[in-house]
Amino acid sequence: MLDKLKPVVQLDSVMAISKTAGWLREQLETRRDALLVMDCRAQELYESAHVETAINVAIPSLMLRRLKKGNLPVRSLLSDGEDRERFVRRCKTDTIVLYDEYSREWNENVDGGSVLGLLLRRMKDEGYKAFYLEGK
Repeated sequence: MLDKLKPVVQLDSVMAISKTAGWLREQLETRRDALLVMDCRAQELYESAHVETAINVAIPSLMLRRLKKGNLPVRSLLSDGEDRERFVRRCKTDTIVLYDEYSREWNENVDGGSVLGLLLRRMKDEGYKAFYLEGK
């Protein structure tokens, strides 16, 4: 199986990589247990529609500021419960795919301060295998 990888411009000192919707569909059909999908959109958008296995990451502004400063580990962003336990148990071994409503026009040089950009950077800093989903 060939992954469709698309290298993009460097995000700080770490290379960010995107995954296509086709790649995600294939992974969900074949390797669902080795994939963590994280929805970075607002809670209302997540509740109206989301990828079936996705974990919602709604970040209050105070936590967002702490994340920007690097004072907050990613696992702290998830509320206690099944999603947090699943993330903590699998984040070091699984492939993590982040998506939001803006990834269609997402650009690391411009949007490095977006929620998706901040999460991607922090996950890479913490040693996770993280990617963002390309929009269509």
